[in-house]
Amino acid sequence: MKKLLLTFALVLMVSPAAAQLVITGLYDGPLPYGVPKGVELYACSDIEDLSIYGLGSANNGGGSDGVEHFFPADFIAAGTTFYVTHVASNNPTAFFDFFGFEADYIGDGYSMAINGDDAMELFYLGGAEPVVVDVFGDINVDGSGEPWEYLDGWAKRNTQTGPDGDVFQLSSWTFSGPNAWDGALTNESSDAPFMLGGYECDSAVSTEDVSFGSIKSMYR
Repeated sequence: MKKLLLTFALVLMVSPAAAQLVITGLYDGPLPYGVPKGVELYACSDIEDLSIYGLGSANNGGGSDGVEHFFPADFIAAGTTFYVTHVASNNPTAFFDFFGFEADYIGDGYSMAINGDDAMELFYLGGAEPVVVDVFGDINVDGSGEPWEYLDGWAKRNTQTGPDGDVFQLSSWTFSGPNAWDGALTNESSDAPFMLGGYECDSAVSTEDVSFGSIKSMYR
């Protein structure tokens, strides 16, 4: 019995706080060269070191590419909504031009070069191996023509849903529909503006960190 409990504790020791960070939106912009592109995330509890998380886009249904964007070791307060964007060399100010404020992070390489038919994975990096803790879209399916396509538009997580681990839950999301942003110069002036923020975490999902010490103390 003690051996079983120790094994259970070791598994939990490398597990992330289940709902600490959530993918709450994706956007594929209408400006020249298809920008801005990227994701919106929300912190359900204080994150002392954001570098324990990473992002990866799964393009064209080709499956996971693993972690492509690594965050710095920033502190993120509970209740913070923040944005990661792709900066194309031919349109480096697109996020500001479209949304009216600066993005919080610039995606590493082409990690945020999503085209409205691509999936996105959120990884926890605090264990021995990266673990997918939230996902948007089916990483093995090209989203063109799928219900979750957001070409020239957006996808927004419904409040009090998620995170969904590595299994995409279509019912957790609301969509602008393809080409909803066509012709728009700003989010605010578009016919289908993306709602910035507004997400609330599912209070039924614990955000407490699980540690070996806390588990072991239960069985002394």
